[in-house]
Amino acid sequence: MSLDRKLLSISDLSINYQTEQGTSLAVQNVNLDIGENQFVAVVGESGCGKSTLALAIIGLISIPPARIESGKIGYKSVDLLSLKENERRKFRGTEIAMIFQEPLTSLNPVYKVGDQIAEAIMIREEQNEHLESAREIGIMQKTYSSNDLAVPPRFHLPRFSSSNRTQAILDALKLVRIPDPEQVIERYPFELSGGMRQRVMIAMALSQKPALLLADEPTTALDVTTQAQVLKLMKTLMSEVNTSILLITHDLAVASQVADRIVVMYAGDLVEDSDVYELFREPLHPYTKGLLSCIPSGSKKAKALKPIPGTVFDLTRPSTGCKFASRCPRCMDICRQKKPALVETKPGHRVACFLYGE
Repeated sequence: MSLDRKLLSISDLSINYQTEQGTSLAVQNVNLDIGENQFVAVVGESGCGKSTLALAIIGLISIPPARIESGKIGYKSVDLLSLKENERRKFRGTEIAMIFQEPLTSLNPVYKVGDQIAEAIMIREEQNEHLESAREIGIMQKTYSSNDLAVPPRFHLPRFSSSNRTQAILDALKLVRIPDPEQVIERYPFELSGGMRQRVMIAMALSQKPALLLADEPTTALDVTTQAQVLKLMKTLMSEVNTSILLITHDLAVASQVADRIVVMYAGDLVEDSDVYELFREPLHPYTKGLLSCIPSGSKKAKALKPIPGTVFDLTRPSTGCKFASRCPRCMDICRQKKPALVETKPGHRVACFLYGE
C-alpha cells in the first residue's frame, strides 16, 4: 500500500514515564507513517513501548506519570499533540477508535451489550450534530454579534428514533458476524464468550466509523481458533468500512496473517519497518531475526527453537549506543558507542543497524 496518501504521520515522538527507579524512556524518537486503508502491525517484546505508542495516538497518555517529551502526531494534517483536551476529544472514539486487550475489563459489567453499543452510536450522533450546528452557526454569523456567539445557540437537529437506533445496534453486531444479534443485545458481558466479547468491542469501535482503528493485542486472551476468526474478521472489515488498522502484538506469526506492513520495536526504539513479505523473506535487524527464530514451524524435522540471549534493556538506564548491543551476536565496537539511525536499505524497507551503513 502506497503512503502517498498518509492518514497518520508520527515524527520524532518521545515519551517518558516517571517511576520509583527513575525516568523510563518508553518511546524514543519514533517515526512512523500509516496510509489510508492500510493494516500495520507493531511487533516487539512486552515493555518495548507498543501500547504506549497507541495510547499516545488516541490521546490517553497525556497525564502523569507519562509525559510526551517531544514529537508530532499528524492526523489528516492536524497535529493532535497541539490540540487542547476538548478539541482532542472530537477525534477520540470517532475519527480514531481503539480496541483494548481484555474485553471483559473494557466493557461495563452492569450494562447490557446493546446499551453499550447504543452509547457509542449516540456519541457519533452528537458529534455529527455538533458539526451541523457549527455549519449552521457559520451561515448565521452575520445575524449575531461576537458577544452573542461566545455562547452559540443550540440547534436541535433530527436524531435517530428509538427503532432506528436499535437497527443501527443490530447492524453493528451483524457487521462483526455475531449470530442472533437480537439475543446478544439483551445479554451482559459476562454471559458472552471471550471471542464474542471481543467482537462486541470491535462492533462498538466500528460503530463510530473511524478512519483509524487501534487494536492493542486484541487476540491475546483468545484460543487459537477464535484468534484466527477475529483476525480474519478485522482484515475483512477493513475494506467494508474503509478504515486503517494499527495492530499491537508481540507475536510475529499473528502479524504475518493480516498485516500489510510490520514495524519492529525494541526497548522504545523502532528498529525495522518493512512490507510483511519482505520482512519474512529477508529480515535485516538481528533482533528481527531473533524473533523469527522463535516461531515454531510445526515440522517434526525442525530444529530446536533458538531464544534471544541476555535480558531486555533497562529503559531507566541512559544509553549512548544500540540498546540491543548486549544481546546481539554481531555486535561491533561502534554499536556500543553510537546509536544507529533508521536508514532505508531499499524502497519500503528501513532498519536501524550499523551492519547496513551509518
